[in-house]
Amino acid sequence: MMKKIYWLVLYFGGTISPLEVEVRLEEILSAMEKAGNELRTFTAAFEQTDYDYILEDQEISSGKLFVEKPHQVRWEYETPHVKILTAKDKLVRIYNPSAAQVQEFEQTAGQGRSAGMDLLVGFGSGNGQLRENYDTSLVKETSDYVVLKLLPKSDSSTSMFASIELTLDKQTWIPTRSVFYEINKDRTDIRFIDSVINRSLPKGIFELVVPSNVEIVRNKR
Repeated sequence: MMKKIYWLVLYFGGTISPLEVEVRLEEILSAMEKAGNELRTFTAAFEQTDYDYILEDQEISSGKLFVEKPHQVRWEYETPHVKILTAKDKLVRIYNPSAAQVQEFEQTAGQGRSAGMDLLVGFGSGNGQLRENYDTSLVKETSDYVVLKLLPKSDSSTSMFASIELTLDKQTWIPTRSVFYEINKDRTDIRFIDSVINRSLPKGIFELVVPSNVEIVRNKR
C-alpha cells in the first residue's frame, strides 16, 4: 500500500489518502471495462522476453499479434524461430515450420495460457471480470500511463500465473506492456508496439494454411 501511495503522491504532487487511491483504482477499472467492451479488433507488433529463473537465461522473440473478439487470436512469431499460434473459438493450432508439424487441441476452461490466450489479460470484454478474478492494485500513474498489479484470487482458476503487471495507455486503456510472473519465478514480458484498434483485419487471418506434407498432431487436453 505504501508503494502505491508513494507513486500517487509523486503524480498528484501532494498527499493522497488510501481511500482516494481506491477511488482512483475503481475509475481506472471502469475505464478499462468500457474500452474492453468497445474493442472489436486489435493488431500490434510485439517483443516478448522469456526469463528462466533457474538457468538465469532469457530468450527474446518478436512478431505480430491479431485479435478479433470474441475468441479469435493469431500470434505470429518471426524471430528467433518462426511459429504461428491460432485460437479460433475452442480450437487451438500451433504450427512449427522447422518440425513440419501442427499441434491441435480443444481449449477448455483453465487452459488459457497453453493457448496463448492468458497473455491477453486486459484486452476485451473480460475486463469487466477483473474485480472478480483478481486483487488489483495501482502501482504507478503518470500523465500518459498507469501500472496495475493483478493477483489471482485464491478461488479463481482464470490465471496460471502468480501475478500480472499491466502498463496501460491512458488514451486507449489497452495494455502496452504485460509482465507475467510464474510461481517458479520465471516471467514473460511482452511489449506491444504500433497498436491499431478496431480496424478491418486481413481476410482469413485466423485460418492456418500449411503445406500438405505437414504432420497434424491432435492432442487431448
